[in-house]
Amino acid sequence: MPVSLRSALAQLNNSRSVTNGVVSASLMAAMTLIDPRRLTTARRLIYRSTMAAFTAWGVWVVLKADDDSTLTGSARVGVTVGAAGATLGIAEAGEALDARLSDSLVRAGASRPRAILAVGAATISLISWWMGRTQPATVPQGSIDDAAAEQFVAVPDEVRALVSHLLSASSGFGAHELRAQLAVARASVYEGSQLGDFWPGVGFQVPADLPVAVPGDATFPVIGRYRALEGRTFDLYLVVQDGRLGTLAVSEARDWTAEDLESWLDADHGLHELGRWPAVDEIEVMIETPEGYQPA
Repeated sequence: MPVSLRSALAQLNNSRSVTNGVVSASLMAAMTLIDPRRLTTARRLIYRSTMAAFTAWGVWVVLKADDDSTLTGSARVGVTVGAAGATLGIAEAGEALDARLSDSLVRAGASRPRAILAVGAATISLISWWMGRTQPATVPQGSIDDAAAEQFVAVPDEVRALVSHLLSASSGFGAHELRAQLAVARASVYEGSQLGDFWPGVGFQVPADLPVAVPGDATFPVIGRYRALEGRTFDLYLVVQDGRLGTLAVSEARDWTAEDLESWLDADHGLHELGRWPAVDEIEVMIETPEGYQPA
């Protein structure tokens, strides 16, 4: 009997299944075969985004496999987005290490250094999958509670002020419920590639018994646009997951041209350079309309 699509996807998204282990190792090998140094700026952006998405998927399926976890859906998406952001944050350092390893193999006489690196990456991926698969499916009660308690902290004042400011610009899209959630939310503050470095991303943990927002999975249609780093524009946006506060993050603004983005990447810039969250009076509130984002 042919395997149904639903069954195949279930196996793929089960971190303990053989399908997951094989596909993960294969994807890792395929990505390692690519030499980032030979990519154009546009292709390097796609490469880095793919690596971030692959990392996020890996983290998500591991968190889903942990049935005893007390993390809510919004907390899971916060951790997942943080993993993707961290991958992008260390992309330059990772590519530099990759180049050194590849060059070392060439100096040692290897005729196909990328193939050797790909085999090594696949082997490490399979070992990691096997170790995770052989671990008990559950953990002693209390240890997850302790880990979750350590992960989340009080929402920083500047973050609370920014989220409140965005939510106050609309009376729809679950803004009332999200404001009630913000009043009691906890935060997971993301860091950059180095311990203590700033990264413009925060995940939220919201009590499960609070009313949820509708739509349940969306980017809140109010953003904050501001200028930093020699006058460049950046967008502050809020993600809603499962009807609850998910993440607050910053991205390159939607008004950037392809040339702007290419110049940014060519200079090896990154969002960690922002250094801090904007103040409320530094952002221009914009609302999504059929014609795009317009000033509120």
